[in-house]
Amino acid sequence: MRALSIVHALSACAALCACAPSLNWRDVPIADTALMALFPCKPDDTERTVPLAEQAALVTMRSCEAGGATYAVGHARLSDPSGAARALAQWRDATRNGLGPQPVAVSLQPPQDAPALPQLLALQATRDPSQTPAQTLQGVWFARGPDVFAAFVLGDGLTPAATELFFSGLRLR
Repeated sequence: MRALSIVHALSACAALCACAPSLNWRDVPIADTALMALFPCKPDDTERTVPLAEQAALVTMRSCEAGGATYAVGHARLSDPSGAARALAQWRDATRNGLGPQPVAVSLQPPQDAPALPQLLALQATRDPSQTPAQTLQGVWFARGPDVFAAFVLGDGLTPAATELFFSGLRLR
């Protein structure tokens, strides 16, 4: 009888664990744009004004932390859409510089699972191991009309499981 109780307790524990994944994926609209993103957790919003392509742009960032990584999608609407390519390059470079001096293992190839997005730029970089905490960033930057976007995952030792669903979940409606 006692063995049966232990089996029932273990079964109940296993069932509860299966129902509480560390990544709880959900579709999230990005501001008042055509972009939908798939996040593994409920994102919070922050915003600030930054210079992009010689324009003051209000950048809104939706981000959350799950499974040891930060998932984020940022958006800005440019007053002059002709500056989108410059804005994307500046945003990507500023993000790279945020990893500290001399990031290692830098690649400009988009993640395998990134969808075909307009004006796509990409970055995969790992912070210099002498810097702490050691982190890897995978990101994409893209634009549609006056809207410029950045989507990235930042964490220690990112795995394909941490990034594939996120990048494949970026959809322009």
